[in-house]
Amino acid sequence: MNREQIAQVAHEVNRAYCASLGDTSQPAWAEAPEWQRASALAGVDMHLAKPEATPEESHLSWYEQKLADGWVYGEVKDPEKKEHPCMRPYEELPPEQRAKDYLFRGVVHALAALPAAAQPPANQPLPAGLTVAAVGVKYVGRRDSHHETLYGSGTWAQGQVKAVAAALSRQLLKHRDMFEEAQLESPAALETIVQPVKAGETPDEQTQDLRDQIQNMDKAALKELAMTRYRVKVDGRLSLTDTRAHLTLLVDRFGAG
Repeated sequence: MNREQIAQVAHEVNRAYCASLGDTSQPAWAEAPEWQRASALAGVDMHLAKPEATPEESHLSWYEQKLADGWVYGEVKDPEKKEHPCMRPYEELPPEQRAKDYLFRGVVHALAALPAAAQPPANQPLPAGLTVAAVGVKYVGRRDSHHETLYGSGTWAQGQVKAVAAALSRQLLKHRDMFEEAQLESPAALETIVQPVKAGETPDEQTQDLRDQIQNMDKAALKELAMTRYRVKVDGRLSLTDTRAHLTLLVDRFGAG
């Protein structure tokens, strides 16, 4: 599984656990706001980069990220005011809140250990005479370019329409803020059908190029790269050598895409 799929499962486990405590306010992953998805992704990245991290360290990483984003303590979670009842030291959390960090850590490591399933290549030309059910899908997100990794549909340009395999289109169209169904302009569009790819797979030369760039970056550039590309907050206390090693680990695990 890739980092986004792991984050989605961890989010849904947490949502189910919260419901068992009587908290039904947690949205499903598809309806979760960007800040909530980013928080789950950051947690996944932390545990993958630092497998020995404890649940207490997991909470500390979450706390520091939230603090950097302007969140403060509040008796009731309020995204508008950026208030959260868990914005306090781990030892002050009630047992049911500490359990969330154990569950999150367990889910991440269990899923990361699963073998990757083989997937057909993206944009595979169809053999002559073969017909595949396809749906026109248009990228309507805010970015000029978006590399979609959750379902492995590849890179999309703003407003681009692709002929997408029916099963994959159903997944993409769940995210109405990013994709919508669209008319395929001509039968020629069906000559290439977008199929899912194995998430995180990038050309070897692209990955090696990023590795080479890392060796020439200073700490500030490395920290920015980690945050913007992988949503990982690098510990500023690390040496330049250790920071470069940390970024190289992220590239090797998630690719350059």
